[in-house]
Amino acid sequence: MNYLPILLNMKNKKILVVGGGVIAHRKILCLLEFSINITIISKEITKELSEIIHKYKLTYIQDNYNKKYLSNIDILVVAVNNLKLQEEIYLYTKDRKFLCNFVDFKEYSDFIFPSIIKQGDISISISTNGQSPAIAKELKNYIKSLIPLNINEFLNSMKDLRNNLPKGEKRMSLLRKKAQEYFNSLKK
Repeated sequence: MNYLPILLNMKNKKILVVGGGVIAHRKILCLLEFSINITIISKEITKELSEIIHKYKLTYIQDNYNKKYLSNIDILVVAVNNLKLQEEIYLYTKDRKFLCNFVDFKEYSDFIFPSIIKQGDISISISTNGQSPAIAKELKNYIKSLIPLNINEFLNSMKDLRNNLPKGEKRMSLLRKKAQEYFNSLKK
């Protein structure tokens, strides 16, 4: 499968996570970098997930999966160990108009979770198209070590400059030059 790396506008997107275990917890931690509009449905949840739900005031419905919960959502993440249930949910949702991720079936999924680095307004995603999450994780750690500590300060100064200059080729050229100078200064 070929996955297109995109950055999705998460503003006002309603996310439903089915599952309350370790994998669901991991997916929710990733989603929290971009949204708190998350509802979790599971009969049971881990202690750690319970703490996250309370900390971020997420919606938790203590119930088994039911298709009634699928109305008015934009993104569905199915993170349950029951493969039969994953298949049942897939068959019901495959023609729906929301994005789905099934943790055990990438062939059912509209998207996969890349390994993500998020520092302020900098977002970097790393994917092996699901072939080796271990490589993606190690590459993430490597890339994180290369990110300059003051990158967000520089990004904010570039944002201010961009907002205060008229649009056009001169602005693009100046911003490109400043970015090149910044990264060249790091090589010294």
